[in-house]
Amino acid sequence: MPSSMGTSFALLAAVLAATVLGGVLPLRFERHSRLFLSFSAGTLVALALLELIPEGLDGAAHPHTRLLLVLVAFLVTMLADKLHVLHPHEHGMDAACPDVEHVHSPLAMHGAVGLLIHSAIDGFALAAAQRESLPAALAVGLALSAHKLADGLTTVSLVLSHHHRRRQAIAMLVGNALLLVVGFGVGMALPLEGHHLATLLLLMAGFFLYLGASDLLPAVSHPRCRKRDVLATAVGMAAVAAVSLLAHH
Repeated sequence: MPSSMGTSFALLAAVLAATVLGGVLPLRFERHSRLFLSFSAGTLVALALLELIPEGLDGAAHPHTRLLLVLVAFLVTMLADKLHVLHPHEHGMDAACPDVEHVHSPLAMHGAVGLLIHSAIDGFALAAAQRESLPAALAVGLALSAHKLADGLTTVSLVLSHHHRRRQAIAMLVGNALLLVVGFGVGMALPLEGHHLATLLLLMAGFFLYLGASDLLPAVSHPRCRKRDVLATAVGMAAVAAVSLLAHH
C-alpha cells in the first residue's frame, strides 16, 4: 500500500534538511575547503561505482554494452576538459598546502550542475518508493537523508574550492534542494521509463568518475598534505559505501 502524502512530505522535508545541512558545513568552515574537496572526490567516485552504475545496469539484458555509456561519458568529459572546453585553467596549489586553490575551474561548476541533475533523480526515487509502500518510502527516505548530506557538502565544496563566490555556492545549494522537490513532483505525476532513467544514470556515472578521479584527486594530492587528502577521500568513499549498504540490505 502506498504511504500517505503526509508521510511522503515529511520524508521529503527530512531529505531537504539533510541537503541544506551538508551545504552549510563548507560554507561555515570555508578555510577547510581543501579537506571538503578531497572528501567530495571520494564521494563522487564511490557514488558512480556503488550507486549509479549498479542502478543503471539493474535488469539490463546486455550489461557490457550498456557500460559503453559510462565509457563514452568519461571520454567526452575528458576531451572537453583537455581541449579546454570546460576547463581552460591549470590547477595551481601553493607549496604550503593552502586551504583553497587560486584559480577558477569551470569543470567544478559543471560537476555541481551534474549533482543538481542527480538531485532530481533522488526526488524521483523518493516518489517511486512512496507509490510502492510505506516501508519502502521510509527506507529510501532514510538512505537519501544520509546520501543528500554528502550531496549538499559536495555541491558547495566544488564551487568554493575554486574561488567562486559564496553566493554562487549558495545558489547551487538552493538549486540542489529545489531540483529534489522538482524530481519528487515529476515522479509523482509522470513516472519516467526505466530504460531512460538507466541511461541517464550511466552517463552521469562516467562524468562523475572523470570529475572525481581525474580532476579533483590530482588537484588536491600535494606531497606536503597527501596523507590528510587521502584520508579525507577515503572517508568520503566510506560514507557513500555505508549509505549504499544501508539502502540495499
